[in-house]
Amino acid sequence: MKARTDCVTCRKRIHQEEQEAFLKHEYKLFSDMAYSMACFAVCGTLGAQIRRGRSKEYVKKLYDDICFFFSTPYIFGKEITMTDVMHQLTAEYDIDFDKLTVNLETEREFVRSAKEGVKNG
Repeated sequence: MKARTDCVTCRKRIHQEEQEAFLKHEYKLFSDMAYSMACFAVCGTLGAQIRRGRSKEYVKKLYDDICFFFSTPYIFGKEITMTDVMHQLTAEYDIDFDKLTVNLETEREFVRSAKEGVKNG
């Protein structure tokens, strides 16, 4: 006598497992990208301050303030999101985020550094 399996249930379970694995992978990419973009933004900010002749102490203090701001999800019970901060900066300081351009590494440089990262763990 042959054992019958419920193929529909198996397929749904496999599909859910694959979907969850895919979403976890996507989140990892999103997380890595967010970290890289935060580093990119901090480098731009600190580089501009250095170019303006700010002292080493000022640059270090600004970096500490940025790190504190990025790591603080709530202030006075209100959640901080970058979208909220962007809207506030646009409204209060007339900052135009559409002027922002990013000079990324080339695809070749990205692939090379990613391979080095995998090789080095």
